[in-house]
Amino acid sequence: MITKIFIRTFPSTEECELFESILETRWPDLMTNVEKGVRFTAYRNPQSPHISTVVWEFPSAEAQQIIEKLIEENIAKFTKTLSPKTVTFSGNLKLEFTS
Repeated sequence: MITKIFIRTFPSTEECELFESILETRWPDLMTNVEKGVRFTAYRNPQSPHISTVVWEFPSAEAQQIIEKLIEENIAKFTKTLSPKTVTFSGNLKLEFTS
């Protein structure tokens, strides 16, 4: 399992909400022809409502490449317009604990 995390800090809560509505509108359609097992989750902490965290999980490097291409083609223009500060992390699953 490969994970990629995007943490975007927007100038305002309103811009963060706008960006999340774009994600909510676009990703269901964009993911219709993507390899099974790709998972998208979005988080927002009520104490920091101007920060959006998105976690992608990929079953393969190929699936990650496809999604990253879709991000560049369909989502990057919105991040350029809204200008959030973005931090990313990408890596392979090393440990997991469940109860």
